[in-house]
Amino acid sequence: MARPHEITAVSAIAPGKVILFGEHAINRGQPALAMAVGLYARCRITRGATAATYRFKSGEHEQEVARADLFELGKQVDGYRKANDYAAIQKLAADDYFAPAKYILAGIGTAIPDALDFTWTSDVPISSGLGSGGSAFAAMVTAVTKLIPQQTTMDQKADWAHRGDVVAHGGIASALDTQASLIGGVIRYIGRGLADRVPCAPRLAVVIGNTGIKASTAEVNNKVREWVAERPDSRQSYFETIGALTRTGLNIIQRGDWAELGRLMNMNQLVLEKIGVSSPELEKLIDAAWAKGALGAKLSGSGGGGIIIALATPQNKQAVADAITYAGGTALVPEVPVAGARVDEEETKR
Repeated sequence: MARPHEITAVSAIAPGKVILFGEHAINRGQPALAMAVGLYARCRITRGATAATYRFKSGEHEQEVARADLFELGKQVDGYRKANDYAAIQKLAADDYFAPAKYILAGIGTAIPDALDFTWTSDVPISSGLGSGGSAFAAMVTAVTKLIPQQTTMDQKADWAHRGDVVAHGGIASALDTQASLIGGVIRYIGRGLADRVPCAPRLAVVIGNTGIKASTAEVNNKVREWVAERPDSRQSYFETIGALTRTGLNIIQRGDWAELGRLMNMNQLVLEKIGVSSPELEKLIDAAWAKGALGAKLSGSGGGGIIIALATPQNKQAVADAITYAGGTALVPEVPVAGARVDEEETKR
């Protein structure tokens, strides 16, 4: 096994995710269930040529940053978080595409090598609710920990990856996305600590319907926060209802009563509609899935656009996918659930 200082290049992949239950409620004291899906982000890291310099590349975005500036950004974001200055974090993320990645590296600290080049590729649709950012950050952390001298725990990796989502989502983000990508399978997350891996019965079939509408998680989170602030006492009950559905769904997933799980998903969707995070485009795809025999369907992610998930049977999942396509969406039928983030040993070079 190569020692960290001997490695010249390392690559890691991490899956996307869908939220089965718990959107928005997870930020308000309720549990959530999420599942890793077979769509992947990859991060490749190579040793850099310029001392005290980091280079980032993702699609059309490229940037170079000095080591000192990276740590200065970390202190800046820490200050914004302490002051609950969400507007400043949102502006930073809007102005600097790689601010989340920098904040991750600042959190890892002086253990990171002096010069690295980072390149991301992904087949997880962006701003769709599939955790494109979370999977990219999970892949990044999984790769970079191969290059630092100390042993790292899953708790540390989860904390570092979450820092990326905090910036990307405008200052408020649960660790649900990044932990689903890191841990894999089906997870239960209660809003703190490390998520629990949940046993999942066989023959779970999920169809994803993408509206193609890219909704900003930060903007949707702001909308929900303002909605709650209007009537904080009464509107908290909506999130408590989602929490109850999540707790019920936990046992159902383990025993594989998919018809009952679908019923709970339908109920969860009704609550999300009341909160105001659904949309006509999402509901059109949900109706199309129901019409072809989906056991249940709901939006997944922050809402405002993005995706739905439809619970199908192995026999009718293609019909559900065709119906979503006919209704104007893009249907995906990935493998579920899948393993979490891992280093691609074949791409790791001395």
